[in-house]
Amino acid sequence: MDKQQAPFPLINRQAARIIQGRHTEVLVVSFIDKILILVSQYGKVGTLMHTIVDNQSLTASSAAGDLASTSSSFLLGAGSSTSKKTQLYQVYSSHISQMIQHQNPMESRSVVLSLALAIQEPDLERGHSSEEEKEERLRDRELFENVVELVNECCVWM
Repeated sequence: MDKQQAPFPLINRQAARIIQGRHTEVLVVSFIDKILILVSQYGKVGTLMHTIVDNQSLTASSAAGDLASTSSSFLLGAGSSTSKKTQLYQVYSSHISQMIQHQNPMESRSVVLSLALAIQEPDLERGHSSEEEKEERLRDRELFENVVELVNECCVWM
């Protein structure tokens, strides 16, 4: 059935698992004009972002094997532009939107993403050893990979 003619109820998928000792939930809802993705380790809606994949760069980037460019904006809960969490949330938003576009090149809906993740800001008062920084980056990467995998399990864009 054509997405434009899809009846109610809306298509939605959800999944949960323990990631880094925290219960992590994902809910993905397919609307006619948008895909809503909620990811939370707190049981609450978090920072809201809206991401659009640049369809003009899509054909050129697909031919070259590159990823399409995205445009993300914070709707609610934007932190400081120098905040680690804000920067990581932009990476999540861009990557998830590009993943959707890669899996379904015909997908033209924008993505509204809510993230409420336990990402620790570095303590600027206290110096970190290179080993501590390396461990922190590994934790951030592990969280990212697990969240992306969980979102992918809730695919509504194929």
